[in-house]
Amino acid sequence: MNVKLAEENLRGSYRGQCAAYRKDDEIEVTTPHHQRLRKVLGELTASFERPISVLEAGCGTGRYFHCLRNVERLVGLDISPEMLEAARHPVRASEVMVNEIDLICGNVFTAPIEPESFDFIYSLGMFGFGCPVTPEICSRFHQWLKPGGKLFFNVIDRGGWPLPMRIRGTLRNWAYAVVPNGVRQRMDERANHMPLSDMTQRELDAILRRTPFQKYKLQSERCLSPLWNGSHLEVLAEKL
Repeated sequence: MNVKLAEENLRGSYRGQCAAYRKDDEIEVTTPHHQRLRKVLGELTASFERPISVLEAGCGTGRYFHCLRNVERLVGLDISPEMLEAARHPVRASEVMVNEIDLICGNVFTAPIEPESFDFIYSLGMFGFGCPVTPEICSRFHQWLKPGGKLFFNVIDRGGWPLPMRIRGTLRNWAYAVVPNGVRQRMDERANHMPLSDMTQRELDAILRRTPFQKYKLQSERCLSPLWNGSHLEVLAEKL
């Protein structure tokens, strides 16, 4: 996938959707889906014995900032300046318990982040349209984590779609991996450089096996939200 073109298209898409996305935050935080993720993020960040540094990759409007505990510094990274501007006033701002928040406009695939900068990295909702999970990005996350650091992210689970959509997605991903670059470029263009980056559990596990992470857990969770009907694959990994 042409990362630069995908970035440009995503920026343009989010420019028009930012206001609606921020309104959706008010709905989403009341859902069972969000409440479960809030509990997971709270427990993960509280599991460290000291105040920690955290990166949210694809932070959007700051929907999850209020879920964190025990955080000294939070870096919110997103490719959309409009989303980051909204993140300055996140949902449930009065419940945010982070000492320092830095919002950075950049692409997670190319951002110049120093090794061993974070104790915890999370990304929720970034891996989907136009943003694939790859061994390279997972290896970057591993590099950015301190020893003993943890990574938590989700990606759209193709197993949650109807059977015809699952078959089409599997065939497209297989073809994309084996066709010449010229054909791959035309496939990207047909998808407006934002192809659906859903995965099966087996595909995601194969990617994780090609990363430096030796310890990880992978599971599928149904999304109980009126804003989206489907499932996510969730990964919790640790840097040994």
